[in-house]
This record gives sequence, structure tokens and C-alpha cells, in this order.
Amino acid sequence: MLDQADALRTLFQENAVRSAAVPRSSRAYTVAVTSGKGGVGKTSIAVNLAVLLSRLGRRVRLVDADFGLSNAEVLLGVRPKHNLEDVARGRIDACDAWADAPGGIKLLSSGSAIPSTADSDSVTGAELVSQVLDRVPDEEVVIVDTGPGISASVVALLALADEVMVVTTPEPTSIADTYAAIKVLTSFCPKTEVTLVANCCASPGQASNIARGLEQICLRFLKRSFERHEYLPYDRDVSRAIQLQKPLAVSSPRSATVTWLRRTAIKLEDRISKRQQDGQMRQLAEVRA
Repeated sequence: MLDQADALRTLFQENAVRSAAVPRSSRAYTVAVTSGKGGVGKTSIAVNLAVLLSRLGRRVRLVDADFGLSNAEVLLGVRPKHNLEDVARGRIDACDAWADAPGGIKLLSSGSAIPSTADSDSVTGAELVSQVLDRVPDEEVVIVDTGPGISASVVALLALADEVMVVTTPEPTSIADTYAAIKVLTSFCPKTEVTLVANCCASPGQASNIARGLEQICLRFLKRSFERHEYLPYDRDVSRAIQLQKPLAVSSPRSATVTWLRRTAIKLEDRISKRQQDGQMRQLAEVRA
């Protein structure tokens, strides 16, 4: 009997999911924020990470690719005039579909209902996002908020990213689903860096224990694990920010979660800078050759 990964592999081959990606050197650095299950704070992390990267001096764009839900625009408190559906139907060019959002970022929402892209067996959503990424300047950064789970459509989006942040919580069900997500990632996106984000933890020690346990299981059964892990605390300010429809980094910039997420953003900025410097060195070497 085929396990879930085998079934996904067959589906990928049938639909040529891998064709959605283009050489990453020709694109802006792209970070996909995903999770094995819903309700773990994935979209809040994507939104606030984008804001904090912007405050570090980066030009940041956020793509809400959780098709059919569009929670990012709710958390940001904006009502975009255009969305991915408009781009898909040719109503507007991808370059003109972005909306200004709090924190100095730009948002491209998926819209409230896109049947073709919400279909779990379709790669249309990933192809559409791929076309959008092709139009983003190389020096910018794109955060992609995906839907939860390991459907073919979600994994096709993850294949577009340079780095995938997998969000989990201390709940056993979340940890189990996180392992399933990492298993699929290592199978279909072997060159993509994976960062584990342990959210809603009581302490950094709890996050380290979660990471250590997952790492041991991954190394034992997958022969590979995530590259790093990040800690985010349980924080009541997160719920308040959601009620206010403002990014936590804007409404409570000194909150515990923002403090720790800022550290994550700084480390991410360092990785982005290194990637860009390496790319410039390769281009220089090619010119000299």
C-alpha cells in the first residue's frame, strides 16, 4: 500500500509539478511559511516577519497563497483592490496588483475564493505564484504564506522557495504533522533549506526539546533534518493584535513574540545577504571567464 509520500510523488509526476519552478538565481529570495496543520500561528508569523524584515531595510512583499481564505489581509487590516484572481483572469498585470500594507510591505492577496487554485489536486496556484515571482525585482524579498498540510498544491508552492519555515507548536498533533511536512519537503524539495519554528512555547528550552526530538526522528528515518530552529513564546498580545487587525510588530513592538521574531528576521537577513553576495561573485566569475 502506498504511503502518503508515494501518493504525492505519483501525483507530482502526473501533473509535472516541478515545472512550476525556475532557476532560483533569477529570482528574489523567497521564503515560504507553512505548517503541517492549521491553527499554529503560521499567517501571523508570515505577516510579522515581513514587517520586521522591512524595518531592517529590505523591500518586502507578502503573497497570501492560502487560497480561498486570505487571512493575511485581515491581520493587516487592509482591503486590497486587486488579488491573485484578478491576475489569473488577466484583469491586471502582476506588477500592478500589489497593495500597500502596514509596516512598509506590499501584499498580494489570494482573494476570497479561487476555485481553480484552491483545488488540492491543482498546480494552477503554484504556476500563478511562479509568474508573480518572476516579476519581482531580484533585490527584494518575498514571503509566501501557504495553506497548511502537505497537498500537492501546497508542496508545489514550497518548491518555489529558497527557504521554507515550518511552524509547529508543542501539541503532539502539531509535531506529528510537522514531521509529515518535513518528510515531504525532503523528498520533493531536497535543495530547499528548512527552518523549524516552534511557536507558542513556554520557554526556549521547550522549543529546543521539540527541535531535538524532531531532529532525531528525521535523521533516523529521512537521513536529513532541518537546518535550524527558532523559538517563539506563547503571547497574549498576539490575540489582541488579531482583534485590532494590526500586525503585532506594529501594535505591540516590544512584546515578547516580536522580540524573538526580530532575532529570527535578523538571522534571515544575514542569510539573504550571503546568498546575494554569493550570486554576485558567481556573476563576476562568469564575466571574467
